[in-house]
Amino acid sequence: MTKLVTNKKLSLVPVLTAVLILGLPGCNDENKVSSTANTPFRTHLIHINDHHSHLAEEDYDLIFDGVETRVKLGGFARVASKIKALRNRLANPLVLHGGDALQGTLYYTLFKGDADVKLMNTVGFDAFALGNHEFDDGNAVLANFLKQGKFQAIAANIDFSQSEVLKGLVEPYLIKEVGGEQVGLIGIDTLKTLYSSSPGDDLSFSDEVETATKMVKELEGKGINKIILMTHYGYSQDLALAKQVAGVDVIVSADSHTLLGDLTDLGLNPKGPYPTLVTSPRGEPVCIAQAWQYSYAVGSLSVAFDEKGVVTECEGNPILLVGDSFQQRNADGNRAPVDAETQAKIEAIIAKNPNIEIVEGDPVVAEQLAEYTVQVEEAQKTVIGQAADDLLHIYVPGSYEGVTLPDGSQIAPVVAESFLWQLNSRNYDADLVILNAGGVRVAIYKGDITIETAYTVLPFSNTLYVLEMTGAEVKQVLEDALSNYLDKGGSYGSFPYPASIRYTIEATRPINQRVTLLDIRDKNGKWSSIDPAKMYKVGTISFLASGQDGYTTFSQVLEQGKGINSYFEYAESFVNYVKEVGTLTRPEETGVTYIK
Repeated sequence: MTKLVTNKKLSLVPVLTAVLILGLPGCNDENKVSSTANTPFRTHLIHINDHHSHLAEEDYDLIFDGVETRVKLGGFARVASKIKALRNRLANPLVLHGGDALQGTLYYTLFKGDADVKLMNTVGFDAFALGNHEFDDGNAVLANFLKQGKFQAIAANIDFSQSEVLKGLVEPYLIKEVGGEQVGLIGIDTLKTLYSSSPGDDLSFSDEVETATKMVKELEGKGINKIILMTHYGYSQDLALAKQVAGVDVIVSADSHTLLGDLTDLGLNPKGPYPTLVTSPRGEPVCIAQAWQYSYAVGSLSVAFDEKGVVTECEGNPILLVGDSFQQRNADGNRAPVDAETQAKIEAIIAKNPNIEIVEGDPVVAEQLAEYTVQVEEAQKTVIGQAADDLLHIYVPGSYEGVTLPDGSQIAPVVAESFLWQLNSRNYDADLVILNAGGVRVAIYKGDITIETAYTVLPFSNTLYVLEMTGAEVKQVLEDALSNYLDKGGSYGSFPYPASIRYTIEATRPINQRVTLLDIRDKNGKWSSIDPAKMYKVGTISFLASGQDGYTTFSQVLEQGKGINSYFEYAESFVNYVKEVGTLTRPEETGVTYIK
């Protein structure tokens, strides 16, 4: 938690930027903030963002007292329960959603937002800022979602006036009467919507910063001096925006799925304090908050203003929502429910930490969700395509448990090809994909392929990334993966499989010299040697983009700002590909020539 308490504009205002990212002590959100300054008005912002149709609870590993522990995290029933509790207890609440409600799980694939909007209506959001993935299936699907919504959608930098289906459904801003005061809420969507989604040609987009500047002036002209931007723009971009646009008091951020707050003790890696404070062009504080992703957390932010509308206090914390069941590995290395003593210790740790809470799900939302879950479970049996051949899986070329594949996995290159197709069907213009062997779990055998098959092959919570890399960096990623397996005692699951590149690996050569031939396939199917100096767009999964399994060059490129998360869920992407091609066949070549 970052706390600002001041009644002066400059002297006591901390400035925390992307360079100064500190985990600061938390405060208990169950206690109301006591004011030491002149606070004629206070509002409490309760917010989520980027839930991406993650409506059910999910397994997640946290750390308690140094021990990895599997928990049940999030779910919209818990989101609803926590928001309801905060709204009923705190003065002048505003319940906000930062966008990207849609796309990411079978709940969206099957119901195209109907499940999301029904649960969102039960929660009762005051405002919803459009995200880029709201447009993934075009204007008509978004219009159907918004027409059902009992919340106001806002996006100031999109012109809907020429759209027959969306005109009148979205406002640039919303003015809310709260505690006798007017609060302005301005929506800003990211311009990357134009190339990362499928908005209609009848929509036009304007620059984020220019639009924010214009809208703030418009609200100030109406006498409103308490202004909140709801930006689906990204945390780092919001830090910059806050320094450029005068008159902004609070930014409720989204799009980057950023975890903020003092959460390192739980084994998480926050990117900054909650909230983050930046100084505006007027020398006034701007309070920035974001609440991670996937219905995992609810942000709870208390903001106080003086009589001129300047922020005098800004404090709060994200609240991770967990169930009361915990699993840890036993002596055999298998996960098992913890014993009563360990359970009590974990519950005591949670009780003392304001950033996590055991929350029982709201029964109304749980019942609503159950109606859709039954259909999801039934839909998993749906046949989406055929396998003409057995597509066998082995991590490293050779023989394993009776399976001999000199060129390695037959299914991994097909999965990689599906990711390339998914990205390019959404205009990401990827040149190639690199996937680790362990990202694919099982073979696919000749016959029917169901949705359940796809989620068994790809069971993790990965999304697809695109990184801009030189040909030399592409080669180094492959070397990283091989070295992790051959030199560092890492998992053989790091062995790389490609789409649209092919390479020869000589395992006995020295580190970083094992990839001896590396070719790339162009859009016309022609192969040529990769150019070490040329820039390529490389697709991969979020696990690898973060540098896991030894893929350190990926993480270095991402840290340089040369990568983007498409937020396309990887199993769903494979489902879409199978539906598109109908029949999967054994690849003529895996792309790998492995010389031991």
